[in-house]
Amino acid sequence: MKKRIIIGSILFISSFILFSFYSNKNENSSIYKSNNNKIAYLEGDIIFQSSQSTQCKAVKLATHSEYSHVGMITYIDGKPFVLEAVEPVRTTELATWIAHGTGGHYTVMRLKDRNNEILDAEIKIAQQLAKKMIGTHYDIYFNWSDDELYCSELVWKIYKRGYGVELCSLRTMKEFDLSSPEVKTIMKQRYGNNPPLTELVVAPSDLSNSPLLFEVEKK
Repeated sequence: MKKRIIIGSILFISSFILFSFYSNKNENSSIYKSNNNKIAYLEGDIIFQSSQSTQCKAVKLATHSEYSHVGMITYIDGKPFVLEAVEPVRTTELATWIAHGTGGHYTVMRLKDRNNEILDAEIKIAQQLAKKMIGTHYDIYFNWSDDELYCSELVWKIYKRGYGVELCSLRTMKEFDLSSPEVKTIMKQRYGNNPPLTELVVAPSDLSNSPLLFEVEKK
């Protein structure tokens, strides 16, 4: 009888430890069903999409990329949202954000060495940074100040300041392909005859091409 009680106690304690482990592990993740598979998205995962606005077309032409918009997955009361720089910076429910993209297509990417690069304490720091940025106006001029923010700038700065990770090198505006009529029209509308060609910028394509990231899902 005593032996049964001891065995039962051991099993109970083991079950409790396993439950606690998986509960803590999934605290910052959620299961999102896609293509009949279960994909676990984590706090800070980076999500890309494309849309058909005039600016987005120009961005894709200038960067030679399929992506024109990017955001970060974050959790609010256990639900997945996307932190994004639109007008203004805000959080959007993940399903709604995906629906805004062309054909509902999107790509989710994650740090290859996430377990070592992102600590629990840093997640809280990044979330606090994000809260301070919410409400900031969208930067149509792609300046590198914090007064206004564009999508890839927002993600880059949170990773740099919150996680201490520089996802990619910054580039100057003149390093992109500015030769197409669509890009020239946007540049003329925004800057007149004096575009800031030496301004530091980062594009969604720069983030997606980062050697520090790997693809979690593409749909």
